[in-house]
Amino acid sequence: MKTALPPLMTDELPLRIEPAELADADQLRLTTAGEIQRLLLQLCEHHELVSLYVDDSDQFGLSMALAVDQGRLILDLPHGHFKDQILAVEQLYCTSALSHVKVQFTARSPRLVEWQGKPALAVTQPTEALRLQRRDFYRLIVPLAQPLSCYVPLGHGEDFEISLADISVGGIGIIGYVPGLRMDAGRQYHGIRIELPDTGTVMADVEMRSSFEITLKNGIHTIRTGAQFIHLSSANQTLIQRYITKVERERIAKSQRLD
Repeated sequence: MKTALPPLMTDELPLRIEPAELADADQLRLTTAGEIQRLLLQLCEHHELVSLYVDDSDQFGLSMALAVDQGRLILDLPHGHFKDQILAVEQLYCTSALSHVKVQFTARSPRLVEWQGKPALAVTQPTEALRLQRRDFYRLIVPLAQPLSCYVPLGHGEDFEISLADISVGGIGIIGYVPGLRMDAGRQYHGIRIELPDTGTVMADVEMRSSFEITLKNGIHTIRTGAQFIHLSSANQTLIQRYITKVERERIAKSQRLD
């Protein structure tokens, strides 16, 4: 059995998101004013951090979504010399995360304003945004203490072992580079095996749907890859749902004991 290096597992959200490949990018893009406004309001409601880039370099300023007001997104004003760089450009590249779903958009016409008595940054509400992962199914972040493995058959009786970052009835997520295994969008693997602890074994076909280079808060560069199940059987769906319910119940019970 060939074993890949384990992916980097962390609860830290990436600050930078660089789309590498997308299958069905149009399905992930928000283009209506109502959808975009709801997204921005959620960022504000949850006080989400927003990374601001003035170009395609690795330098960014860290801000926070404050409010949506009269067609503008109000952001906390970054400190230091980066403030001057922001005000000197016509547009900013913004990335954030909402409930572990990565979002990015381009914000235009950055300008200095006063918000609730303090200096703030105002940008024009974007005309489109990209959600880099849909949440059509409940997605379980795999607990670090209970790693989950996926085995990809390579032929000749050999399997390639991958550690999963998350799982849902819709598909699986991988964080980290997997040397020797191609994960370009549209590539399919048949007969993969997922061992669900104390639950059962899922046999399925998957198609790679998206791959994004990300930089974590600790500065480590890695990649997140999402794969979608192809015509997953009802029996396998039941196994995954049972596993997710089991892990969530254990998490809740542990949390109650700590309280």
